[in-house]
Amino acid sequence: MKKPLLSLILTFTLLLSACSSGSNGLFKDDIVDFISNEYRIYDTVSSVTDAENFSEIYIAEDRELDEVASTISSHEQPEEMSERKDGKQVLVYDNLFVILTEDEEDPSNTFIEVANDQFVRNNYSPDFFDGLFLYWMLSNLLGNDWGNTQKQKCQQNPDNCYGGYGQSGGTFKGSNQTPTIRNGGSSVRGGGPGAGK
Repeated sequence: MKKPLLSLILTFTLLLSACSSGSNGLFKDDIVDFISNEYRIYDTVSSVTDAENFSEIYIAEDRELDEVASTISSHEQPEEMSERKDGKQVLVYDNLFVILTEDEEDPSNTFIEVANDQFVRNNYSPDFFDGLFLYWMLSNLLGNDWGNTQKQKCQQNPDNCYGGYGQSGGTFKGSNQTPTIRNGGSSVRGGGPGAGK
C-alpha cells in the first residue's frame, strides 16, 4: 500500500517541477511555435548562400513594436535583447534571431522576422545592427570578426547584403537568384528557421 502512494507522490512532484521550470516546462511552446500561432505569416526570404535556409516574416497588425517585444519576451525570456533604435529591436534565443521592425507604411503594425543564426550570419548587413548591439556581443553571437568580414563582403557586392525586411523586403537578391517570396496568406509552418532543433 505504501509503495503505490509513494510512487504517486513522486510522480506528482516531478510533474509539478516540470510545469514550473520556466520556458522549458510542459505547457510552454517553443518560441517559433508561439510566434507562428500568435501572428499571421506574411512573407519568407531565402538565404543568398543556401536557398533552403530562409527567414519567416510575420505581421502583428495594430500592435506597436514595444507591445510585440513585451509579448514575445514574456512568453520566453530571450538570451539577449537589444536596445530599441530606429524602429527596430532584436531578441536572441538559442541559435535564433527574432527581429522586430516597424512597418514603414503603417507604424501601428510590426514585422516579426524569425531567422536562424546561419541566415543572419550569411545575409545580414552589419549596418542593420548599428546601435542595437555592442560589437563584441555580435562577435560572440555570429563568430569572431563577423562584422568586419561581412562588411567587406557587403562592400564588394551590396546586392548580397540584406538590410532587414522593412528596408530590403522582396527586392533582396542573392547571387544570380531571386529569393523565395510568398506574400499574403501562406501557410508556412514549422519548416523555417529553427525547424528540426
